[in-house]
Amino acid sequence: MTKKILLGLFILLIGAVSIIAYNFYKNVKKPVSTSSIVAVPQNAALILQENNFSALYKKISSTNIIWEELIGNTTTAKTANAQIHYFDSILNHSFKPLANQPVLSSVHLSGANNFDLIFYINLPYDFTEQELVQKIKNTTHTNPTSRTYDAVNIYTATTKENKKIAFTFYKNIFAFSSSTVLIEDVIRQLNSKTSLKDNPSFAKILATSGQAEDGNIYINNTNFSKIVDQFISSSSKKYSSNLENYANWTELDIKTKPNSLMLNGFTLASDNNKFLSLFKNQQAQQTNAHSIIPSNVAFFYHYGFSDAKAFFEQRKQLLKSKNQFFNYQKFIDQQNENFGIDIEEELLSNIGNELAVLITEPLTDDFTSNQFLLFKTNNIDKTKTDLENMAQKVNEEPYHSEAFNEFAIHKIDLQNVFSQLFGKPFFNINSPFYTIIDDYVIFGQTESSIKAFISDYSNNKTLAKNENFQAFSDNLSSDANLSVYVNIARSVNLFKAYGKKDFAPIFEEKLELFRKFEAVAFQVNTEKNNLYYNNIYLKYNPIYKQDTRSLWELQLDTTISSKPQLVNNHKTGAKEIFVQDDAHKIYLISNTGKIVWSKQLQSAIIGKTHQIDVYKNNKLQLLFNTKNKIYLLDRNGNNVEKYPVKLEREATNGVTPLDYTNTRNYRLLIGCSNNMVYNYTIHGDLVDGWKYESAESFANQEIWHFALGGKDYILVPLQNGQVKVLERSGKDRLTISEKLPATGNKVFLKKGRDLSKTYITTIDTNGTVSKVYLNNKKEQILFENITAGSNFTFNNNQFIFSNNNNLIAFDSEINKIYDLELENEIVGSPIAISKEKTGVISGNNIYIINKTGSIENGFPLAGSTVFSISDINNDKTVNLVVGDGNKIVTYNLEE
Repeated sequence: MTKKILLGLFILLIGAVSIIAYNFYKNVKKPVSTSSIVAVPQNAALILQENNFSALYKKISSTNIIWEELIGNTTTAKTANAQIHYFDSILNHSFKPLANQPVLSSVHLSGANNFDLIFYINLPYDFTEQELVQKIKNTTHTNPTSRTYDAVNIYTATTKENKKIAFTFYKNIFAFSSSTVLIEDVIRQLNSKTSLKDNPSFAKILATSGQAEDGNIYINNTNFSKIVDQFISSSSKKYSSNLENYANWTELDIKTKPNSLMLNGFTLASDNNKFLSLFKNQQAQQTNAHSIIPSNVAFFYHYGFSDAKAFFEQRKQLLKSKNQFFNYQKFIDQQNENFGIDIEEELLSNIGNELAVLITEPLTDDFTSNQFLLFKTNNIDKTKTDLENMAQKVNEEPYHSEAFNEFAIHKIDLQNVFSQLFGKPFFNINSPFYTIIDDYVIFGQTESSIKAFISDYSNNKTLAKNENFQAFSDNLSSDANLSVYVNIARSVNLFKAYGKKDFAPIFEEKLELFRKFEAVAFQVNTEKNNLYYNNIYLKYNPIYKQDTRSLWELQLDTTISSKPQLVNNHKTGAKEIFVQDDAHKIYLISNTGKIVWSKQLQSAIIGKTHQIDVYKNNKLQLLFNTKNKIYLLDRNGNNVEKYPVKLEREATNGVTPLDYTNTRNYRLLIGCSNNMVYNYTIHGDLVDGWKYESAESFANQEIWHFALGGKDYILVPLQNGQVKVLERSGKDRLTISEKLPATGNKVFLKKGRDLSKTYITTIDTNGTVSKVYLNNKKEQILFENITAGSNFTFNNNQFIFSNNNNLIAFDSEINKIYDLELENEIVGSPIAISKEKTGVISGNNIYIINKTGSIENGFPLAGSTVFSISDINNDKTVNLVVGDGNKIVTYNLEE
């Protein structure tokens, strides 16, 4: 199996070339020796000419890192290396005069789901069949058996690995294969009156080849597509449909380096019913899209044409030649009939000189949100107008465009358009969102994915500015008609998705090996006389690093305004996400982005959700409340015991579990609208002996508990600014006459070494900060430039304010630390993340600000709620989880 997948990947590299071609060689070098080609059966899919087999083997085995990695990590390469070494030994000992002579091999379809190879060597005319057989006997210590086919002897020998090898010596050509049937084909071919050299297409492509130092590859594109089909899933074959009719023949010169492989040569598309003929008379274009696409792109497929209108007219002619035009025209007519739009005029005519699809690195098997389509517009104003007009006609409901990092995001409910207009492998993005960046229109499946695309561009995280790609692209042409770029390290999940299912375990097993191959690129440029030049480059570079982008995204039933909270999975030790959407449904979501369970509530959760261990068995439950009930849910989302517990009155704050002695004997405190604070046992019963007296106001903030000087203190902030300080029994431990401003703004506790150093603090409507100490003292602080309506966070003795677009921080001595201005208004209060970092939400972006007032690398990121940060997978990678519209988005953060 490993053999097939590795060989398959190599074939796909070459095969994707069968979608690509020119800009480089124009001088025909010394012609390749072709005497063995007359023996190659004409149904060959691929022919490999090694002009000096022993020299190439010595070069690869002693200097090539790629080959060394394959030998060290795969049984197939290790076995192949041993066989090649064995064959090299035979040449150098038994046939020493031939050691530096060309060796030819060809690949043929063998049955419906397999392929086999044939190897050929020209022997001197004075060499006899008896000498050949005797030398093989002496070298291999085997005694081949023989039979006659069409008056020619076919011999069969057994290798050390107990594999059968068939060979023949006919017309001075020594041919061998693991398939006896293919050796019979060789004999029939040698008896035939015509050979590949008589094929006009092959003869023309053969004339372009040079005697490359490391060999030549010849590809019959029609037959080769059938080999490719053996490595991809049935559902993926629709994307490779162009391969069969891609072109006639391709020739590639091979050039190996210690850490790379380069292939250059021509493809012939001799008639107009070949896919590559679409680029006939099209001048190659510079690929400027690299300047906007994300640096973590895994797959990029790009057209460059000088006359887009002519290109698409030629494509319609190609469809007619294949009897496929009827379906195309039917689709165009349906758009007009259903929506009153001319899709060719309103969309197709806006395409300039670049068109592409791309997939950014998918980290799960669902990469819907990683797919994008883009084109460069030839008239930005017309394109904007046409797209907006189409959206008005097509969209079932109006989509209210919003700006993200100053880029407008729109939506248009087009269905199945892109593959109809552009053909394969352009995939459909149905009901896409889109934005415009630097004259490029970018379509994506989700609003979040478009925001992520914009964020990468805004943060200069583009392919063109990636140092590794800059070095990689030194081996590419800046102009091309057709380009394919596959970042192998980032494409493992794509290989698993598009390859046959049997190969998936191998991709997992050999993940580290794949991650050591940086990328492969293919380029095609149009030349004269129906020739197209190919440039292919594969590079080994073990530099893989996940970029800061979404690890996964999950769409919920409706929008999210609450903070996604991280909770512990007591079975795995990983984190999970607990969140409630705006329709009051709650969800528990796994660390891989799968919904574990969901449950519909009647109202919103108030305050925090807590995890407690009710049964003291290290199994955790979720505790929270709505306005009417306290809930306790088990691991599977089921109610525990008598829960939910109906409250005496409507709750005014979140339930607080207190564990005075750290023995998991919980008490549950919660404030209600009748100005009472109730105390419940963990089993949902009111605690006997609780002596809280009804206050002048209700509890509207978090309730705190701490010990100081051997005494317990329970702090209950009230809506009128009063602070109650209780004993465990509910009686007042202290009487605090000083009050905080009654604004409802968030209150913060600072615990000191004694009551005179312990205080709670908040901000009033005028921007003044008040502190009330537990020794009944009050302090008010006026800060420079802090105006009415400011929001406030107290974090590690720092006072952090937000007002409109500004974030301002002061230290405990009231010295200004920083004053940062963002592009958009800050929503809500600043978020204390750690002692040194603060978060904010601004313009549907989330930011993290460090202690000096600088924005952390990789930010802003798309998000619209308060967020949580932790290593959710226990893989030493920090993650950020945030709500964005109706999605939960999880990002990997840079170290």
